[in-house]
Amino acid sequence: MPAIIVTTSRRPTAALKRQASEWAERLSTSVVPRTESIRRLCETHGADGVLVVSQQRITYFEPATGIEYFFHPGMAKVRIHNIEAGHGDPMVRAMELQAADELLDCTVGRASDAIVATYVIGAQGRVLGLERVPVIAQLTIHGLATCEYSGARFTELLRRVEVLQADHREYLPTCADDSFDVVYFDPIFHAPVKQSEAMKPLRALADKATITADVLAQALRVSRRCVVIKQRYGTPLWAQLGITDIRSATGSRIEYGVIRPG
Repeated sequence: MPAIIVTTSRRPTAALKRQASEWAERLSTSVVPRTESIRRLCETHGADGVLVVSQQRITYFEPATGIEYFFHPGMAKVRIHNIEAGHGDPMVRAMELQAADELLDCTVGRASDAIVATYVIGAQGRVLGLERVPVIAQLTIHGLATCEYSGARFTELLRRVEVLQADHREYLPTCADDSFDVVYFDPIFHAPVKQSEAMKPLRALADKATITADVLAQALRVSRRCVVIKQRYGTPLWAQLGITDIRSATGSRIEYGVIRPG
């Protein structure tokens, strides 16, 4: 994990200083005064990255890699609109999601998939997301709890998504059998989708570990209906895990491997 420090924008208010202290506690690190550039702050304090608390938003920077990362729900709103227009969603179809389902998203990231799932399952369902990388997890938790977007209904969906900073490899063994209808994984693809500029910062920061047979076995124990894994066309993961039920949308290079218990 990268070594992170927290700072503020220049000339911070008392409120921003308080927020910076809260973020330092969340990330188990320290606050440093904004006395120089982000790059120089990293050099001075031996950090890989800096979380900057400003009036506009909370942003994580890594000068050496060019990463600039902040919470955004991605394509979730567009995908929900497509569902409402009757076009469906490949992930929803692969999961066979329905009202009141319970979903465990083991690699929640920015929570775009989790937000779409929350829309489908409704107020009686539950979506729990896990994220191992602290800066991603905490920015997502904060974003879901505080960000407001056009339309109260979409904002309400964000509030219903639960996220824990946790490693699914450690969390799954603690779950009882048949705890969730669906267990979902969206690990980093073996090859990036080159058109997806928006995904580059997340891809750079995300946990690079793949899904192992042991993790899949735990997920199958925990799921009532199925385990679903998202990957790009040509992934070696299907052969490695013996997955044969592969689903995709017409014209898409994104695939979903579906595995059922028993």
